[in-house]
Amino acid sequence: MPYVVAIINQKGGTGKTTTTINLGAGLAYQGYRTLLVDMDPQGHTSIGIGIEPDSFTESMADVLTVPRKELESVILATYIKGLFVAPSHIKLARAAEQVYGRIFRETILANALEPLDHDFVLIDCPPALGVLTTNSLYAAEFIIIPCQMSRYSLDGLADLLTTIEEVKNVSTGELFRGDLFRILLTMYDRRNRITNEFIMEQLRPYLEKTFSAIIMKSEALNQAHIAQKAIFDYDSNSPGARDYYLLTQEFLALCQRRKSLPARKPNLLNMP
Repeated sequence: MPYVVAIINQKGGTGKTTTTINLGAGLAYQGYRTLLVDMDPQGHTSIGIGIEPDSFTESMADVLTVPRKELESVILATYIKGLFVAPSHIKLARAAEQVYGRIFRETILANALEPLDHDFVLIDCPPALGVLTTNSLYAAEFIIIPCQMSRYSLDGLADLLTTIEEVKNVSTGELFRGDLFRILLTMYDRRNRITNEFIMEQLRPYLEKTFSAIIMKSEALNQAHIAQKAIFDYDSNSPGARDYYLLTQEFLALCQRRKSLPARKPNLLNMP
């Protein structure tokens, strides 16, 4: 099975989609066959990597509802070699309503992912703790929580961790002793000294579970999303490209500690 990673924060605007796209691109450029699973009905991951809503007829909604499509049948190639996407559509919101009535509903996505031969699967979760997120957490071996450097991005962090404990059937102690999640600081602006100090103080209990890599506030990241490209292709010399390259390297090092990764030949053409 692929190594499955859920990227989640129940607050919107924290950098989930940006991280899904650019970490996925970083892994692909390191030679790893990577799938982005768009579990957000808004479909921003699909659009952000160049897949327009009118360019496909089947999506994750068809994978989750009866009669179910095989996940492999909805996967589309992106412009990056080795990077693929299982796209989302607004009808995924209606599909979620059907899933609520299903027996063992939290296992649907995990079962759909099992036959895949990708190295990594990155799941972009919706900004809510509903059945789509529960499916994503159940399927995930690792969880990334993007945390914007603002007061409100911390709201609900304790609730989210409690949900992770319940879905993964682990205690609080097991959650923190294990290597199940990491917090990723995003939109960091060095000029906001007081805000930064406040956020870091609030995160003190979680510092050992926070990535060393920090995603700085960067207009190039916003422009790359508008251009529907990964930051490495839009501006490989930008601070955003450097930050996501460092995150990719740190993430791969964490993965190597958890499981043996296959040897791959990197394609570093667009990497910093």
